[in-house]
Amino acid sequence: ANTNFVHLQQTLHETEEQILASRRAYNAAVTHYNNKIQMFPGSLFASIFNFGPAEVLRTPEPERANVNVRDLFKS
Repeated sequence: ANTNFVHLQQTLHETEEQILASRRAYNAAVTHYNNKIQMFPGSLFASIFNFGPAEVLRTPEPERANVNVRDLFKS
């Protein structure tokens, strides 16, 4: 059982790292896009095609809380 729990912890950690990396990549792409549509000549194309700024991904504090794994296995 201990080996399974350690594997679960490692899997959860890897998943959190992948989510964090994806969030960083998304926010970097949004920031790059927002910068491009604000600078010349991108601003011309953005106004012609009605491209507006995108929002970066923000996670509310309550959703950042750690998940209690024990609660997942209660029946």
